[in-house]
Amino acid sequence: VCQTVRDYLLQHSSYTAKRIKVAGKIVQVHNLKRSRRALWTSSAQMQKRLCLRAWYTHLGKHQSHFKKLKCRSDVCTFCHKYDKVFLPSLRTLLSQSESKMIAHQPDYWKAIQVYWNSLKLQGKTDPDDQCSLQYVRAAIKYMRRMLAARAALPVPDVAGALGARLDFHKDEADAMAALAKANVILECCEHHFSGVKRQHGFREDKVDNLEHHCVDIQLDFMENMTTPLGPEEAQDWFWATARQSITTLGFYAHYWLNGVEHRQYFHFISDILNHDSAFAVQAFGDLLLRLGLSDQHTVLHVFADCGPHFRSYEFLWWLVEVCKSKFPTVFLHFLLEHHGKGRNDGQFGLQRRWAVDYARDHVISDVSDMKGALEAGAMMTMSLDPPPAGPSYHIVVFTPAAKPKFVDKLDNSKTDLQIEYTYCLRIQRHPVPMYVAVKDFVYSDRSTDEQKGVSIGNVVMKRQPAKEESWRVSYRKTEPEKDNLNVGVLQRRLDHQKHAKLANLASRADPEIVKLARDQRREAKRKAKYL
Repeated sequence: VCQTVRDYLLQHSSYTAKRIKVAGKIVQVHNLKRSRRALWTSSAQMQKRLCLRAWYTHLGKHQSHFKKLKCRSDVCTFCHKYDKVFLPSLRTLLSQSESKMIAHQPDYWKAIQVYWNSLKLQGKTDPDDQCSLQYVRAAIKYMRRMLAARAALPVPDVAGALGARLDFHKDEADAMAALAKANVILECCEHHFSGVKRQHGFREDKVDNLEHHCVDIQLDFMENMTTPLGPEEAQDWFWATARQSITTLGFYAHYWLNGVEHRQYFHFISDILNHDSAFAVQAFGDLLLRLGLSDQHTVLHVFADCGPHFRSYEFLWWLVEVCKSKFPTVFLHFLLEHHGKGRNDGQFGLQRRWAVDYARDHVISDVSDMKGALEAGAMMTMSLDPPPAGPSYHIVVFTPAAKPKFVDKLDNSKTDLQIEYTYCLRIQRHPVPMYVAVKDFVYSDRSTDEQKGVSIGNVVMKRQPAKEESWRVSYRKTEPEKDNLNVGVLQRRLDHQKHAKLANLASRADPEIVKLARDQRREAKRKAKYL
């Protein structure tokens, strides 16, 4: 029975780099693809051999290294909360509002249902149907019209008619107030979905249609990996060895050189654990030297997430210096919060898999061992799809310079820029040598129209001491918001970016957004750390 159960569990699990001690021996943990109960209920053979209670007892006693690990994947908390919390509450609210109105007037919703069904037949309704901003707006407008029409009618001279009318008005007003609150949340979330769609669309267009004079670079930090790692028979010393973390800064570089299209991934690994702007700019500078670019490359597009290590005035000022010395035009694009990092997520997913595969036969105890592991995995991956047709992978052991005494930043006090509310900035050389002009386009798809960019004002550097307590701080001076669906955050973004909105509404159920969310979840799980 023990061997049969083990074989069955092996078929429904995957290897991990995690080890535990069982009966005095170090064994590798296997991550179950489904829960223990689901595995038992889906197998007639297991049910025949063991009852459910015996199944749990057997797994705990003899197969304790098979676990359903928690996957900490990097997905959008706004979209997740919208799907799992807000939409169910909105459905309940709509149902309750409908029931209350029908209790007072049975045909209350008839007119709006006829109107909505006619729009649906014409294909003019939102994919989210009655949980959409379009429907909630229509419902509020309809209820106001019904309330105004009823208020204009005289109260029948019947006992209890006035009380019934007042109760009707009260329930109607309460329902409209609740729907108005939901409308605010829907407007904020719609703005978020629209931004996701716009930035992703521009990003993919840039990948598919990169001009020969442009350089496209995307970067992100990976969650730290820990060593040592190794095969099961070499694990006894793990418990007496301190764990060491390794930082990875990933770059995706896409450009043309001598008529050949290059797609390269760089893994900058280091035992320096600073996920800050100083580490990023030093590694970025090293990367530009490795690419071997020529004078024909005049435009640099930088894509990064909204983390404070990239969305900072320190990182922006470094790009100003790059514009002065290397590229006449530099674009800094921010992908929406928790969205659009697919290439870096895929890169980090490969890195984690390379390390786990290498650790089955070798010991990884430090950065140099990790470099060997990743190079072996990269060679195997490139052999399946050789460059230049496929991407190339480069592993760099990087040690940044010592922490400087002073930090150079763009002085935003002399500008109109609030970097936390923009997703696209253009830095361009001024006709006067050694001067640059910075324009804020808010969204990347607006950067093709010069008239939509707004100059931020004087571009001046501010040098300040690198204080220990503020070493990792960029623009954010307060604690991150705790609420995953913080409407206040979304509302502030909407208020600052309202002038750049598109007329068409975006929907969570839009096929493009659904596909994007599905792809991002898959890539996030590939690079996820199991706990």
